[in-house]
Amino acid sequence: MTVTSPEGCTATTLFPSALYAAPAPIANFTFSPNPPTMFNTQVLFNNGSVGANSYEWTFEQGVPATSTMENPTTLFPDGQVGLYETSLIAISDLGCRDTMTVEIQVYPEVILYAPNTFTPEGDEFNQTWNVFIEGVDIYDFQLTIFNRWGQVVWETSDPNMGWDATYNGNMVQDGTYTWFITTRDILNDNKYEFNGHVNVMR
Repeated sequence: MTVTSPEGCTATTLFPSALYAAPAPIANFTFSPNPPTMFNTQVLFNNGSVGANSYEWTFEQGVPATSTMENPTTLFPDGQVGLYETSLIAISDLGCRDTMTVEIQVYPEVILYAPNTFTPEGDEFNQTWNVFIEGVDIYDFQLTIFNRWGQVVWETSDPNMGWDATYNGNMVQDGTYTWFITTRDILNDNKYEFNGHVNVMR
């Protein structure tokens, strides 16, 4: 800086720069379990933000729905699958902000229910035997039913299709039949095998 007096005298002084550009914060986080599943929906968030000292979290359908903790926990809807948006705003001591948003997918778990008896009597009720299965790849599914002599009487690759207790168009005899399922889950592509018995009664 140079100063000039009314008499024309000048003086110059050098000052170090007084301007400082603070680096912007960077929002970042991970979470566990990754991924969560429909019966394990409590999620812990690990804050990996840089250059921030306060935080604002929002969790879609979470309990709690918001948090200012550094490493919060929330509970997404239990027993449900879906995508839930989670956002973190990282704030520096100078008020600068950065936001990270992630859609967290809650996956189904493998659940199987197979009735052990059905009565195909020709009325409107209980005419087919169906298995109820969730969390599997519907394009990698095989259900086979055997009679007591090990003969295949029915098979399908469609988990929504039911057996009507027929073989080659004819009603099978009353008795116990063995079923066998092979499939893979949609989460990790792990192979699953299930087996059991079903009683046909008229």
